[in-house]
Amino acid sequence: MHYQATEQEKHRAKTPHHIFNINVILTHLAISQVALEIGGGSPLPFLLVPIISGLVILYLFNRSKKEREHGDSWFVAAHWTQAWRRGRNLLIAYVVATIVITLGILLGNLFGGGLMMNDFSAEGSSTSIVEKIALFFSAIVVFFTVLYNFLQAGISVYEAGRGIIDPKITKFAPRNEHSNVELGEGSDEFQHEGSKKMDDNNA
Repeated sequence: MHYQATEQEKHRAKTPHHIFNINVILTHLAISQVALEIGGGSPLPFLLVPIISGLVILYLFNRSKKEREHGDSWFVAAHWTQAWRRGRNLLIAYVVATIVITLGILLGNLFGGGLMMNDFSAEGSSTSIVEKIALFFSAIVVFFTVLYNFLQAGISVYEAGRGIIDPKITKFAPRNEHSNVELGEGSDEFQHEGSKKMDDNNA
């Protein structure tokens, strides 16, 4: 849905999506690489990823709430809310991954025995294959959640620049009489713009 928004509003609406994507790049690429190098095969250092990312997502939540309650633009507040909802998807993925890894560690300790896999480290350490499998499936869950929401956030940056946002966001960022005017979708928008130009010419 297109909305009537100023250039300043469009620019401000891009900010939460930039923050979301920067968070993804820094935590899931840079920090996860550090965790892999210092972990020596252990999944525990990877907790840095959801902890740091979670703090950024908490900021998105608080800012979206502030924009909805005290902001001067519904369109901007709606985009902050959309970014927070994507952050919420990541939090759910982190919780699922943490549960799977925890179960993997518990089962690995219970049924470790001969089910051990070399960590290929200099110390010659090994880890239960159950833990390795749990870590693998956890990584898949987080990876696809991150990839999907990262791509969606990129699309939202483009849409924000054109005054567009999914109208379903009104479930979480309700509109009121002061909200940005709807311009419609597709042909509706062009009809609105055409009638506006006619009105201007007749004035």
